This record gives sequence, structure tokens and C-alpha cells, in this order.
Amino acid sequence: MIFELKQKKNKFLEETYKKSMKELNDFYDIDWAKQTPKVMIINNRETIDRLLGRKTEDWLVGWADFGNTLYLLNPLKYKTESSHTYKKESYAMLVKHELSHLFFRVLIKQGYTPIWLNEGVAIHLSGQNKFKKEIQEFKNFLNYYDEKGKGVYIESGFFIERLVNKFGKDNLLKLLKSLKDIKNKQEFDVLFFKIFKFKLNYKEINKVYLK
Repeated sequence: MIFELKQKKNKFLEETYKKSMKELNDFYDIDWAKQTPKVMIINNRETIDRLLGRKTEDWLVGWADFGNTLYLLNPLKYKTESSHTYKKESYAMLVKHELSHLFFRVLIKQGYTPIWLNEGVAIHLSGQNKFKKEIQEFKNFLNYYDEKGKGVYIESGFFIERLVNKFGKDNLLKLLKSLKDIKNKQEFDVLFFKIFKFKLNYKEINKVYLK
């Protein structure tokens, strides 16, 4: 397939990108200054489907690849090409969310990554919990270790937010930096317990967070 690209000026997106890069560099403790991520603006659902090689859900409006590029649906096309209503604040959060995935991959290298962890960190750092209903009991996010689904976005961000608030950013970074040596779910669960001193099951999680 052939796609035609051209550079585009967008003051809001450029400022959002710059601010997000600075904040993510600070959080991840990474100085990403060279070969920084590129942003591709997509104008229709058909192109999204062709780029991803499948029929995509209408809620999907952005993603990051396995290099250093993120793809975003043109905000002017939200009404016709997605189920979302465009708002500047939520679009800025989307940019930071997808950039977070790229920082995450730089940090963990080729290590084992639970999907809920990757998405949870991106949701927390982007501030998207602001638009989600507060969780009263965790009972879903651990379904998403190796299989992705829309449900991963419901609880994972709140879990990471509470993990950071209770145990600190440094312990989360310690977990992420250790993933390069982890090969599977079993090894990850052992590592998590070693750092946070509670097991990854709903009984333990709710006891720690909701008592």
C-alpha cells in the first residue's frame, strides 16, 4: 500500500507534544532529545483500518507503533469517523497517552509487559482517569495480561494511580526498569510481590486499596 504524507503545522498539537514530552521525560527519567517521536494525522477510518490491517472499532482514535511514531485521528474528523466528541483537553490527553507507550517501550526494552500495566501507566500519566468513573472495587483489569480489549481501560489507570500514590513513583519505575529481565506472567507476579509486598489478585488488591 502507498500513502502520501506531508508536513503540517498545528500550534495546539505542537505545544501539547512539547509539554507532554517534557513531563514524560521527567516521569520516566529519560532524556529523549534525539530522534523524538513523530506524529501522523489520519483523516478517515478506512486509512486507520489499512494501517492496522484490520477493521477497527469506532472508539479507536490513536495508537503508537513499535518504533517512534504515533498515529492520531484528525480532530476535525471525530464526528464522522469515530464515536467520540472532540474536546481539546481529551485530545491533549490522547497525545500524552500514546507518547507514554513509546517511553514505556524505551524503558522496558524487550521485556515482558502485561497489557494492563502498559495501558494503566499511560492512562494515569495522561490524566484520563479524570473522565472515568471512580472504581469502588477492582474485579476486571487482571484479565488483560496478554489479551487486549476495551475493558482494560476501565480499571487499570486507577490501579496505577493508587499504586503510585501509596508506594511512590520510584517503586513503579523500579518495576518497569526490571521488566527487561522478565519473560512471562509468572515471573512478573513474583517481581511485583517482591517490590510491593502484596499479591496480584483481587482479594489482596482490594484489601490494600479499599480497606
